Amino acid sequence: MENTGPLVPPYEVDDLFEPFSRMQGDRVRSYKGSGLGLSIVRAIVAAHGGEVGAVARPEGGLRVTVRLPGGTP
Repeated sequence: MENTGPLVPPYEVDDLFEPFSRMQGDRVRSYKGSGLGLSIVRAIVAAHGGEVGAVARPEGGLRVTVRLPGGTP
């Protein structure tokens, strides 16, 4: 999944998975939201034995990848 948005410095991507975390140290609730989206995604994916990761897109925003284990047919 990809989204658009401001440029994300690569060193800040992992921090965005922490609860209430946003870019540039903004860790408080604001009109932009509460900063829980990626931490919730990480918790759900982990609960199902999967992995989630993200990379900054050169033009802004993120590319997020979710991998879940396959089930039995």
